[in-house]
Amino acid sequence: MTAHPSYLEARPARLSEPVRDAQRHGEQQLRQMAASARRWSGVVSLVPTAAFLTLDAHAGLVPAMVAASTASSIVVVLRRRRGDGIGVLLPATLAYTVAKAVAGVVTGSQLVYFSVGLVLNVLVALTIGATAFTARPAAAVLLPTVVRYRHMASDDPLYRRVTAQITLVWSLAELAVTGWEAHHLTVATASEFVLTRSVVAWPTMAVVIFLLIAYARFRLDPYEHHLARQQVRR
Repeated sequence: MTAHPSYLEARPARLSEPVRDAQRHGEQQLRQMAASARRWSGVVSLVPTAAFLTLDAHAGLVPAMVAASTASSIVVVLRRRRGDGIGVLLPATLAYTVAKAVAGVVTGSQLVYFSVGLVLNVLVALTIGATAFTARPAAAVLLPTVVRYRHMASDDPLYRRVTAQITLVWSLAELAVTGWEAHHLTVATASEFVLTRSVVAWPTMAVVIFLLIAYARFRLDPYEHHLARQQVRR
């Protein structure tokens, strides 16, 4: 097989040692900045959960919903200002957060408040899962943000097959976790639901994503190296 021309990058014939050192230093700084941003996002994303648990214990359900929704809105705005890629989704995210809070406060029901998010999760999972049966699965778009394959075309049969598998498995896992959350919501208090979701549901999906990335690398890295060696020989 030959590499797709549009995915090949021209390489300079030779680089001096100072240039290579500067390049390595720049890449190391970028990795450190990215790691710092991920840590910041991880800590800040826990603020709405902490706000809900604290207010629910001391002031009741409605104040907890208001505090958590307010904290969520602030987190979204802060992420946008830090350039975390919210972009055009900012108005939609804020509108969803406000609508969820209003529905919860008006009804005073934890089922209504949390069900809005669960329904949205199902719709997203179904929509993304459907792309597994198209020419461009969702994972084909997202995978390059984690692993960059320079010699493999996005329309390569192996790349398309692996990303379709990843997309479908993620969708099914999200539906399974959301189904479990929906059941748990009917038998748990609001604080129990929030706490269990934070320590069980979210970590479970994080493990699923980690395993899917590992699977992608297991399938695609050898082929990428094969294409790279072919390019060197030419």
